[in-house]
Amino acid sequence: MFRNNPIREVVLFFTLTLGLSYFVFWGPLAFFKIPTISFVSDIKGPIWAIVLYLLGGFVPSLTAIVMTWILEGTAGLKHLGRRLIQFRIGWQWYFATIALVVAGTAGQLVIIKLLGQEFNNSLFIQQLGSALPLLITGPLSEEIGWRGFALDRLQKKLNPLFSSLIIGLVWGLWHLPLFGMIGTSQHELAIPFISFAAGLISVSVLYTWLYNNTKKSIWTAVFFHWIFTYSMQVVASGVTRSAIYNWLEGIPYLLITIIVILVWKNQLLRMNSEEGNACR
Repeated sequence: MFRNNPIREVVLFFTLTLGLSYFVFWGPLAFFKIPTISFVSDIKGPIWAIVLYLLGGFVPSLTAIVMTWILEGTAGLKHLGRRLIQFRIGWQWYFATIALVVAGTAGQLVIIKLLGQEFNNSLFIQQLGSALPLLITGPLSEEIGWRGFALDRLQKKLNPLFSSLIIGLVWGLWHLPLFGMIGTSQHELAIPFISFAAGLISVSVLYTWLYNNTKKSIWTAVFFHWIFTYSMQVVASGVTRSAIYNWLEGIPYLLITIIVILVWKNQLLRMNSEEGNACR
């Protein structure tokens, strides 16, 4: 019933991903207030809860892999794998990806400065040891699903911008249980869900822009997710959180997204009949 119907395939993917996260992995931990493990404090819950928490992070990619195998067989899995290791995306797109994160991070540091705080820039070097684990817990565990599976199918029927907004919204909803889970940064730092979700919706557009201009390379999304997460982690570790900062930290990326939409609106608003072509 779902085969060769991209929208229904995406709806099923979203339903399974949210359902597994809400009712199997993350939801019960949040509902029963069972501690997991914290990277911002000394909280450490039972091993089984930590395992559920970590496994829950792989739901998007694992769901996408299983669905791809069911819908497209081994040929589909091989194609998915090739796009995951499609490292040759062009130096200009590596530069663009890094530039987006540098610009967004610089904006966050400006906000910190305007709020009267100092920031230790050496933290970006000191925390490099955590960079490799971050590649697995986040980029690889999610991007095969969000971009490699869902974005491809949505863009067969919808324009890139609308597809990005849909994925960003579901991506935000997928994170919702984390805000009730003792030990997560969302819970411990009292990050507002609305501002968090708005941030994901905006950067989802940036993911699509990079992805479409690198011939649907899942690696591009993984790389962007990787350095974006690392930068956010470092900044979060060096700022004294306040309610106002929690609401403002996503503004730099929102402004960057608006600029990208305005400059490349023709590419983002047209039906993607030429997916993967670079901007002209």
